[in-house]
Amino acid sequence: MSLPDVLAKVESGAEKSLELLKEYCRFPTISAHKRAQPETAAFVRRLLGESGFEVREYPTEGGPNVVFGQMIVNEKKPTLLMYQHYDVQPVDPLDEWKRGPFDPVVEDGKFYARGCADTKGNLIAQLLAVQAWRQAEGQPPINLKFVVEGEEEVGSPHFRPFVEANKEMLRADGATIEGGDHLHDGTPKIELGCKGTLYVDMICRTAKVDQHSMYAPIAPNPSWRLIHALSTLRNKNGKITIPGWYEDARRPSARELRYLKASGFKAQSLKEFWGATELLGGDNDYEILRRLIYWPTCTICGFISGYTGEGTKTVNPAVARAKVDFRLVPNMKVEKQLQKLKEHMKAKGFEDIQLEYADSLEASAISMNARVVKAAVKGSVDAIGREPEIWPWSPGASANGFFNEIVGVPSISGPGVSYDGSNYHAPNENIRLSDFVMGAKHMAAMMGRF
Repeated sequence: MSLPDVLAKVESGAEKSLELLKEYCRFPTISAHKRAQPETAAFVRRLLGESGFEVREYPTEGGPNVVFGQMIVNEKKPTLLMYQHYDVQPVDPLDEWKRGPFDPVVEDGKFYARGCADTKGNLIAQLLAVQAWRQAEGQPPINLKFVVEGEEEVGSPHFRPFVEANKEMLRADGATIEGGDHLHDGTPKIELGCKGTLYVDMICRTAKVDQHSMYAPIAPNPSWRLIHALSTLRNKNGKITIPGWYEDARRPSARELRYLKASGFKAQSLKEFWGATELLGGDNDYEILRRLIYWPTCTICGFISGYTGEGTKTVNPAVARAKVDFRLVPNMKVEKQLQKLKEHMKAKGFEDIQLEYADSLEASAISMNARVVKAAVKGSVDAIGREPEIWPWSPGASANGFFNEIVGVPSISGPGVSYDGSNYHAPNENIRLSDFVMGAKHMAAMMGRF
């Protein structure tokens, strides 16, 4: 094995791979709108086939196709599985984009497009690592599998049945989920799991039709009622006030806290990227990071009621709706937490407010001693000369639980191509070109260590 040759092939192939990423990001694969899913799945199948994988598409009942590819170099060698998704988030608010979200642009050392960070850039970087091994050594040093779905951004409703039906096909000695990111200074980050998510729509209706606002002294207002209900879920500091909400939440170990205290995380960088006036929790980097990782959350993602157009309309609305996202830490289970939410709403006298389950993903995390973790750490040292940041799990939700708990494959997030200013799920999503190359090198070196 000649890793320097492999890493050199990554560098020389980066420009061509970025052109492929442009092609990939032009597909407006918004799963919430069911857009461009068949053609994007076909594109992914083509990419894997051209990279030497045996590949096929698997239909799902009522959902988009799952693409699966494998490259078995030696049955006695270990197998690494890489999970990705080809769908992206909606682009709203469109007027805040400085460039077309599906018209990729390279500018000032960055690549801009919806999906380039989450997570189309990671697939292209992983294939660049595979191609570098094939060019330098004829084949990768391990067996590889890819599974790429098209609904992660809406909670993977059809992917779980696919996983349950294909556990043997998906078996591996370790897995990477999407991709990790980099700190502002370029330090790569890996995460040993993810938070879960419970997403609900809350609907309050107080009349059959809207009324003139002159009737406000006597007409019930669903917006105010929903606001009052929402205010019972969380206090001003971000602490969830639903009884028993935290009882199952996994607590940090002493070893995990030591890693966090040594972290290079800088809260000020996030504050500047967002243009925020303050961060909840103060200014201490360690305390902010601990809060980010270990706190369950309750977020109002959207609120709609009454007239929201230009000018004025004096109306007392008949209905109000809120979209609410709960993030759960490992050991908290979606079904149990949903029941606690329902009991809380009833106890507070808001049983008239309708709760509609939207989607969910279970939280999950693995041990630092897992083979896939050790390979990612050693690969970082080999590729860039330093260990990565290690977080016990991601503040976001992903498919770790599918592989950890259903298939029995220990999974991590990372290596990856994004950074802490990539604007996931927001306008002007971007990656730094240096992180793209470094992420591909880290992936190639991890394959050599697996």
